[in-house]
Amino acid sequence: MTISSLTSDTPGRDSGEAQASMLRGAQNIMRQPLHGTRVVDLTHVLAGPSCTTILADLGAEVVKIEKPGVGDLSRQVDPFRHGESYYFAGLNRNKRSVALDLKRHGAKLVLEELVRRADVLVENFRPGMLESLDFGYQRLHELNPALVICSISGFGQSGPLREHKSFDLVAQAMAGVMSLTGEPGRPPVRAGVPIGDILAGVYGAVAIASALIGRATSGRGCVIDLSMFDALLSTLPYFAVRYLANGDILPPVGSGDPKVVPYGAFPAADGYIAIAVFGDDFWPPLCRAIERPDLAADTGLSNTAGRVQRRLEVESALVERLKTKSVAEWCDILAAAGIPHAPVLTVGAALDHPQTHARRLIVELQHQKCGKIRTVGSPINIDGDPVTASATPGPMLGEHTEQVLTELGYDAEMIARLRTQGAIASSG
Repeated sequence: MTISSLTSDTPGRDSGEAQASMLRGAQNIMRQPLHGTRVVDLTHVLAGPSCTTILADLGAEVVKIEKPGVGDLSRQVDPFRHGESYYFAGLNRNKRSVALDLKRHGAKLVLEELVRRADVLVENFRPGMLESLDFGYQRLHELNPALVICSISGFGQSGPLREHKSFDLVAQAMAGVMSLTGEPGRPPVRAGVPIGDILAGVYGAVAIASALIGRATSGRGCVIDLSMFDALLSTLPYFAVRYLANGDILPPVGSGDPKVVPYGAFPAADGYIAIAVFGDDFWPPLCRAIERPDLAADTGLSNTAGRVQRRLEVESALVERLKTKSVAEWCDILAAAGIPHAPVLTVGAALDHPQTHARRLIVELQHQKCGKIRTVGSPINIDGDPVTASATPGPMLGEHTEQVLTELGYDAEMIARLRTQGAIASSG
């Protein structure tokens, strides 16, 4: 059915105006492809909330369930503004908060009703916690056979490490990531950002969106089991293949790459610059750019394998030249030569960079207590607009408790009774 056929019989409206209105509505839905999807969010800290934030950014209605008086542990993360976590407000944008004490019968009844009406439930409790609350997978399926359930944990719902307590550091260590991170001969270090948490959240959002598409055909939900450990193992394709094929265990090479030279961050006169000569075509122009034509003439260095074999010699020659000029000077020279490169920026410099602002990645949110806050928005752009262009800040603890319960059919007397019983709470 076309837009024109939908609007041609609209009484009392100019058909052109109606058609334009319908088109705007269609465009808004395309920019929020999960509009109308209802998500029950039983997550906390980072891996789970990062998943549900992606869903919320894409238009899903996310109801975040939090413990009264405490809430998500990330509410305790600084910086704070007027007693509220600036961090939480950015991380949990576009969500509503309902404060439920799930150990109380009345709160469980509320959750049951939310589950019956939901499309998705996301949780990142330790394995077995849902069952202890009387909301195991079988019970959730009985309440709503079409529900898509996503469980995110440190090591998954099966295996000998199922109940092993985990944070991003633990998962990075167990997945082999830390053994590859750091300088040769130095102690292993974790990646500076929580890649296990974030990757698990991204995989979770992708899996949920895929499951919703599948459900449109089957009419049935499913259980998605994701872990930080699994997600981190997926980042090791080259290293894993080398081991699985030949038993090779590669050592850390700092910012470099075990199979490519030169590739890494190198010191210049006033800072560091990253240079990526991935492939042999970039090697001769790099040699000319650093005024070392003799390196280009050396046939033993004309291919990647030869340069990897003589890594120390190549990198020493490069550093010797790079130290003669500033990072800015080398950026100009390498850009003219067409060499992939970048200055190694601080977090502040990266956030302030014109490219960041051109991509509209910093979003401003107006929080009722923190005031105006800025945070990094979603990297997803649809039809030319970032999906977080009109985002709302993370909610106050229990801010939407009464609103959501009213939507579920609870009247004022019932809500007051639940509050007296300690089953619910609301902000302010």
